[in-house]
Amino acid sequence: MTTATFTVSLFGLPLALAEQETPEAGFGDGGVVNATNTVRNTTSGTSGSDSVSPSANLAQLPVDDGVDYTYERVCTAGAQDFMDPAYCVQLNAQCDAQADGVLVQWIEMNRNVSPPTRTATGRSGCLYPGAPPTAPTAATLEEAPIVITLTEFESQPIIAAGVFSQPDHFGLRNAHSNFYAVAQEQEFTFEFQNAQIRLRAWPVSYEWSYGDGSSLVTTDPGSALPGDGFDVETLTSHRYSETGDYLVGLDTLFAGDYSVDGGPWLPVAGQARVTSELHLMSIWRSERHSVAETCLENPQGIGC
Repeated sequence: MTTATFTVSLFGLPLALAEQETPEAGFGDGGVVNATNTVRNTTSGTSGSDSVSPSANLAQLPVDDGVDYTYERVCTAGAQDFMDPAYCVQLNAQCDAQADGVLVQWIEMNRNVSPPTRTATGRSGCLYPGAPPTAPTAATLEEAPIVITLTEFESQPIIAAGVFSQPDHFGLRNAHSNFYAVAQEQEFTFEFQNAQIRLRAWPVSYEWSYGDGSSLVTTDPGSALPGDGFDVETLTSHRYSETGDYLVGLDTLFAGDYSVDGGPWLPVAGQARVTSELHLMSIWRSERHSVAETCLENPQGIGC
């Protein structure tokens, strides 16, 4: 990372920005970087000559409208560390005017309210090494390509995976209880920034919490076994060492891609986390007794 001072021309006047960290060339490799920089719609100081009074100069300057713009790199903003680096390459490939371009999303910062609000504009731009960012205008935002971020992805009504157990909702202490998830690929169509968006989501990872402090992360959802699946070890089964009731939790991570107005499919940077309803599991203990009679012969016998 290097530090540089940027000057942006706004309304034909110079705009000095504070020192900001800018990525070096070659940063589109999927590394965990979340650079946030602010471009302010205002000016500071005066730019007149000795023959013009400071008050006259200030009168000619644009009024601070209380709105700033910040940009975040699309491929890493809010994304998990394990995101496929190829996604960053595919996203940044849209910025091909110069080498090592990075796709960024513009976010509006409104200082007119307290606390200030952050609103994603839904529009993207390109950042190139050594080139200062340019404050967007209403016209440039309207023309900029639409980007669907992880936040917008997670706002869709993605159906959570179903959680199932064998035996159903109960098991025995020190025996394997088989758990499995059922999740579906899903597609959504919605309006966003005056465009028609198609978004696809599919499950890629499962994070189990078995309620006794044990957990498991796997790309395999597990599956049902023949019969009741009693005491059969599977990739997603679990053995409880104590009796009692346990609430089993599951978070499913969905990857996604989207198309704008029928255009090419582009990956969403990051994965949406969708939480399933808790699954109650009652764990019992078993006792063995030797008996000489069946329950028909002795209805009052042990286990009858």
